[in-house]
Amino acid sequence: MQTFFLTHKEINIAEFAKIIGINSTLLHNYIRGWKKPSKERESQILDAIHNLGGMYAKAAF
Repeated sequence: MQTFFLTHKEINIAEFAKIIGINSTLLHNYIRGWKKPSKERESQILDAIHNLGGMYAKAAF
């Protein structure tokens, strides 16, 4: 998860945290490795990343 957010800086962390319903400071702490999410929280974040990817994949121009 840390590598994903550090290599995809186009994702606004504060907005992403708002979408999944967690505090943006807490998400920043997870990304920086200062705190470790529970397995449930990690699963919630990864599911949201996959959902975001699915929305991008379905985008038609």
